[in-house]
Parts: sequence; C-alpha cells; structure tokens
Amino acid sequence: MNDPVLKGAAYALIQANDVALHQGSTPVSERLANPDSHFLAELPAHWRSFEQAVAYPPNQAFIGNIHPRELRRIPRPWHGNLMDDARAGGKHGAIFSEDVLYALMKAVDAFDLVLLDNEFLAPIKEKLLIYEGIKQWGCLARLDKNQAALIRIEELVASGSAEPMYFEHQLVGCVKRAHEYDVALSAHVMFENLVAKATGAAALQLLMNKTRLIPADVDYLIECSEEACGDMNQRGGGNFAKAVGEICGCVNATGSDTRSFCAGPAHAIVEAAALVRSGIYDHVVVLAGGASAKLGMNSRDHVKKGLPMLEDMLGAFAVHIAKNDGISPVIRTDAVGRHKIGSGASPQAVMQAIVADPLADAGLRISDIDIFSAELQNPEITEPAGAGDVPGANYKMIAALGVMRKEFDRSRLNQVVESIGMPGFAPTQGHIPSGVPFLAHCRASILDGTIQRAMIIGKGSLFLGRMTNLFDGISFIIQANAGAKSENEDHQARCGSKKTRVGLTVLGSEHPVSELVKGAEAASAADPCLEVVLIGGKKSGKLAAVAADSPEACLKIMDQMLAQGHLDAAVAMHYAFPLSVSTVGRIITPAFGRKVYLANTTGASATQRVEALVRNTISGIAVAKACGNQAPTVGLLNLEGARQAERILRTLCQNGYRISFAGSGRADGGAVMRGNDLLRGVPDIMVMDSLTGNVMIKVFSAFSSGGGYESSGDGYGPGVGEKYGKVVNIISRASGAPVVAGALLYAAEAARGNLPDVAAAEFAAAKKAGLGDLFCPLTTDRPLEEKAAAPPEKAVDEEIAGIEVFVIEDAVKQLWKNGIYAASGMGCTGPVIMVASEDHTKAIALLKQGGYL
Repeated sequence: MNDPVLKGAAYALIQANDVALHQGSTPVSERLANPDSHFLAELPAHWRSFEQAVAYPPNQAFIGNIHPRELRRIPRPWHGNLMDDARAGGKHGAIFSEDVLYALMKAVDAFDLVLLDNEFLAPIKEKLLIYEGIKQWGCLARLDKNQAALIRIEELVASGSAEPMYFEHQLVGCVKRAHEYDVALSAHVMFENLVAKATGAAALQLLMNKTRLIPADVDYLIECSEEACGDMNQRGGGNFAKAVGEICGCVNATGSDTRSFCAGPAHAIVEAAALVRSGIYDHVVVLAGGASAKLGMNSRDHVKKGLPMLEDMLGAFAVHIAKNDGISPVIRTDAVGRHKIGSGASPQAVMQAIVADPLADAGLRISDIDIFSAELQNPEITEPAGAGDVPGANYKMIAALGVMRKEFDRSRLNQVVESIGMPGFAPTQGHIPSGVPFLAHCRASILDGTIQRAMIIGKGSLFLGRMTNLFDGISFIIQANAGAKSENEDHQARCGSKKTRVGLTVLGSEHPVSELVKGAEAASAADPCLEVVLIGGKKSGKLAAVAADSPEACLKIMDQMLAQGHLDAAVAMHYAFPLSVSTVGRIITPAFGRKVYLANTTGASATQRVEALVRNTISGIAVAKACGNQAPTVGLLNLEGARQAERILRTLCQNGYRISFAGSGRADGGAVMRGNDLLRGVPDIMVMDSLTGNVMIKVFSAFSSGGGYESSGDGYGPGVGEKYGKVVNIISRASGAPVVAGALLYAAEAARGNLPDVAAAEFAAAKKAGLGDLFCPLTTDRPLEEKAAAPPEKAVDEEIAGIEVFVIEDAVKQLWKNGIYAASGMGCTGPVIMVASEDHTKAIALLKQGGYL
C-alpha cells in the first residue's frame, strides 16, 4: 500500500513588534492616511516583551509544550494568566525573537539586499549558534561578510530605496529594493518575501531537528504561504519552495508553490498526499513562512480596548508526508472534502461540501471523528475586533450538521461542540491557523492511542483577490495506521530516520565485557533508532567500537566524542560529575511494575541537605519531561529534611512553578511518602538524598540476585544540573545485561528529549518563582534555642506533625517559652509535637512564626 502518512510536523513563532508597527498592513495604512494618528502613537505602549510572548498559553500550545485542550483549564484572558514554566523551545517547535529574525533574513538573502548595522549584528551571530541545525547553515557565512554602517542604512531609508528594519524602536538595518522600477521587486515586497523565506527555512529546520528527517531524503517541497515572489513579468511566479530547501540542504529535492489564500496549506497537504500515493515521491514536505503584512491586523481594536498587541507573532510550519511505514497516521486520499465551484456559499452548503460529503464517502459519521481542526484563530485576538470565536463558530456549525443528519439529539449540541473541538491557539495569519497547527498534536495523540481519527479543514476567501466572489474549502481525514506495528517499528516512527548515538564504556565492570555487549545488543534490538558505540571493546555485529586500553582511557575518549558531537549521550560505570550535578535513576517497582524516577542517586545537587532535596526534585521533573512525561507527579521519601523541602516546594508552587504532588497511598495521604509508596510506585518521581537513592538503586536492581548481579531497572541515570550540558548515564560495576540495556535506552530518551535544555528551563522557572531566596535561611542553620523551663505538665492529646527531627526539641522549647506545655514524640508518620487540645491552634501559630512549620 502507498497510503501517505504523516511522519511529523514542526512550528516556528517569531515575535516581531517593530515589524508589526512598520510593515503590518493596518499600521502602514494608518500612517499613510493619518501620520499623526493617536493609534500609532499609542501602539508601542501595548507591546509585549519577548518573555511575555513566550509565556502566553496559546503560544505554548502552538509549539507543543501543552495540548490545545489544556487551554480550557487556564482562565481567560490568557494574556493575564501567563505560564511561569513556559519555554521558548517546545516538543513541536520554537519561539524566536525579532533580532534573530533579522539575522535569519540576512542569512537567507542571496542577493545582498539586507544590510544590518555591524554593531547590532555582532551579538546576534552568537545567538544563532544555540539553534541546532541552523548553526550548520552554510549561508550563515553571509553574516560575516556584512559591511554596513548605520549612516549608510539611514541614507538608503531616507532616499526611499530601502525598507527600514527597526528593533526596540532603533533603526538597525534595511532591505534594499531589487530593481529601480519594478514594483514586484520593491523594497517593501522584498522585505515581505525575505520574512517568508527566513521563517519558512526556520520551520523546515525545526522539522528536521524534531523528527530526524535527513535533508537529502526529501524529494519534493511545496510552499503554501500567502506571499508571492516574482518580477514585473511574472508577479507571483517564483518558487519559495526550492529557495527554502536550498537553505536547509535538501539537495535532492525539487518543488513548487501552492496558493489559495487561507486554504492553501490544506490544498498543499492533499497534493503532497497524492504525490506519495501515486508513487512519484517518497518524501514530500509542505511548508509555509509567515506573513509580515498581517502583523497587527486587529491592533487598532486591541489598543482601543486597552489590550496587549496580541498579533505580534509570525507563524511558520513544516509538515513531512511520506510513504506508508505501517505506524504513522494515514492521510486518507479516498475521502477529501472540497468546496466545488457550484457548491454554494451558505454556511450549510460549505459544511455539507467539506464535512458531510467526505464523511459519507468514507462511510463515517460525525461522531467517528474524534477532533475537527478548522480555522484555529485565537479568539482572544478576534473577539475584540468583532469577529467572534472563529473555531467555536465552526464547531457549532459541525454539531448542527450532526443534528440535521439525526446523528444525535439537539439537546447534546453543546456536549458535541466540547468533544469535537479545541480552543483556537494560532496567530491570525490566514494560512497559519487553517487546520495545520494541530497536525503535530494530532500525530502524537493518534500514536499514543488518545484519538483514532481527525479531520483537518482549510477554508479561504477567494474574493479578496477581486477575481471572483467564490469561497473555498478543502478537508482531509487523518486516522490511525491499520498496518501491523511491532514495538521496534513504533520506535522508528517516533524517532525518525536519524539514529541516536550512545557510547558505552565497557572496561572496569565486575562482569566480562561480553555481558555489557549483550546489553548493548538488547538495547539496539529494542530501539532501531539507537546506535551503540562500544568504547574499549571490539566491533560486534551492528555495534560500532572505539579502541581504549583502560577504564580511564574509555572515559577520556567518551568525553572527547561527546564534546565533538560524535555521541548524543553516553553510559559509563564511573564518572566524576561536578558539584551541583547529580543523577536521576529509574527503577521498576515490584508491586505493579511501574517505572519510577529516583531523584537523586549519585552526586550532590547542593552541600546543604534540604537545598539538595529541592534541587533533586527539579532535576527529577526535568528528566521526566525530557523522557516524555510532561506532568509528572512528585513524592518525597520520609527522610530527614523532607518536610522542610516540601514547604519550599509548595512555596515555589504558590509563586508559579508548577509541581504536581502525588498523594501517599496510605490512609493519611500527603506528599511525604512511605516505603510502601515506593514499592507500589505511587509517584512518578520519588525524591530523596543521593546516598539513600544509591542504596535504593542497588536494592531494587539486585534484590532477586543476592546483590552480585544487577538485573532490573535502568541504572543510576543521567547527571543533571542547572547548567550541565551533557547526557551521561551511570551504571554500577555490578550491572548485568538487562540494566546495561535499560541504561542505554534511558540515555537515548534523555538525549532525544534535549535534557540539558529542559533542565536549564526548569531551573530558570524555579528561580523565577524565588528558588534562591527560599534557601536562605533554612531551619537547619537555626542556632539552638536558649534553655527554657517547661511550664506545668498537663495532658497532651493533639499531634503537630511536619517538623524536622533535628530541630524538634528546639521547637518544643519555643512553645515552653510562650507558656505552652509540649512534648516531642514519634508518630506513625514521623516526629511530632504533642500539645493539649486547647493549646493546639496557638501552638501552630507560634511554630509557623518561628519557621518550624
């Protein structure tokens, strides 16, 4: 079968405040009509910072850090409920700043039309180096050849022969016209085209990074934005597709552009699917850059109503469609909805053509589609301008169609709208919100079994071109692949074609080298996307090898290979992590066979115990997220310092750093866990000091063998720190093949999830919530209370828990000094203070005041 499948999708957002002001169609038109406009003078006061744009919940949904339906749980206005744990890098994409956009425009400019002020450009070149893939672009050499003084840029802009480029209100560059008389090559048009090319190239590069698509494997490119390049003899006749493909190294691809206003992307994906289904091409990429003219379209209404300028984001995307791999979701070519020339323009006629008809062709009902993705414009942008909730209106029309078809009763209308839809979360740039922003989420949801089928809908307003009054619309269905899929094939589909290289040092074990090789072979068989390199061993089957004659030499070679990018991660039996870096292990719990992260198991996150426990928690969360669990639950093992650590963590939560605390499986619940909870695997992450974690790893991995052979779990795990840039997993010298295999697979997961970046982002979010301030002072540093005489003894019948054992006597004396008789004791949940019931409330207040609670 040549059924086309959705192999991957990636998205880019680029904040561009100054571009909106100087090149957005609404501000430009206003400036021409009314240069002294109050609206234009006020607009900059409504700009968002880059950090605010990143933390905006719909933008986090766009790049994959949250599912769009999670927006329902975040109160509106979303611009007033920013996400404290937001990251500019996401599972499905990334957010770029405006200065980076200008550097990208300069890099992709093949005709030296972009001039940037040398002083502005110098620091931006360093910024680009953090973007994987982009830093390898050969065209970045153009940044080094930039020779532009600001005075020259000012002269070109003043003469009218160049379009200005502003950053934070300062002129920093310009785009020159490409021809003296040709309006299709004017400076303004060239500016728009270079924006589309640069952002499209960024999206294509993100697709390659996220899905491991090899550039040379791409056969055909289709670009479907709303820009058009050409000259006076063929306005719009040019080819963005090949121009973008050239930047990203798609040397074996050809391509072309498809245009149909907002419906263009849906048309392009159907065309790509047809090309693959026909057998003409195996790998087709559909992509689109952003439209600078549409920035700030509704900004006049936003300013009028005192809102931020929410239309400050350029959107771009890239989608990979390929021949059937037996796993990836299938794009059905036998049930494509299309608005025909004779279909009519009424809402009912449109929905009949693009929803009802293709469903009937496929033998499906509306209820057979789990999610419809149609015109996902952010309602927070459109509603103030009077356009209403566009996706909401579409879902109501689809639900009403179901009522008319007698698929369900009218009383269920609102319920159906809720079940088939999602909030709009895309920038309002026409072609960007029209169905495609959900594709990456859709693929992930189908692969994990959350949904089975979705319909993507694109609609367009052809009358905008003044050539026809017709409307346009097209839809297609994506569904789970019916092909038999083995666990190995499923790994292949999820990981893409580029293998993850993980080094394994094989010298220094208590077992023969053959035991480690056996583990490496098992890991390679379990994950076809994993390439194991034996350091210190000999080539074995598909396993590569690098020679070394001692354990020390193995580690030296391993570090060199990691530094040079020849390895994505490594597994070693011993490694000297710097202070502040410790490892997050992973065990298999005996009660229910659950995998639980132990934070932490070796190393030292901090020299102070409570601080170390808090940092271990953040490290554990980072590892879990990097390995695919975006909302891990946390429990703290009931050890010294756990109560204080819990208080700090809950304060971080109150300040905006999100932690999902697990509840103990014992009757009293709570985030401080017992040994029972560890055996049952109650939390996803169990927090403890590294010495305890070290013992736990050994016990859980070797309890069935008597200690000489570790056979269960994934080892001590990767080293994690606030600024630690490598993925190095640790195993014991007693580790047998099963643990070696688990550690290699664990390392590959962490590398693919960009653990160092995720950890840096988690610690940054925690710092923003006051992490550093909460460590000083800690109650462990409290001087001992001075001697105090006990008040007259009385019966005590109330417990106060949650006080650390090493300061509990000081806490008792604090109550004595205030006239309350108290005694220390050990309850079933740990140390407690006993007081009389009539003193209970006052005692708690005093203990809180003293910092004991």
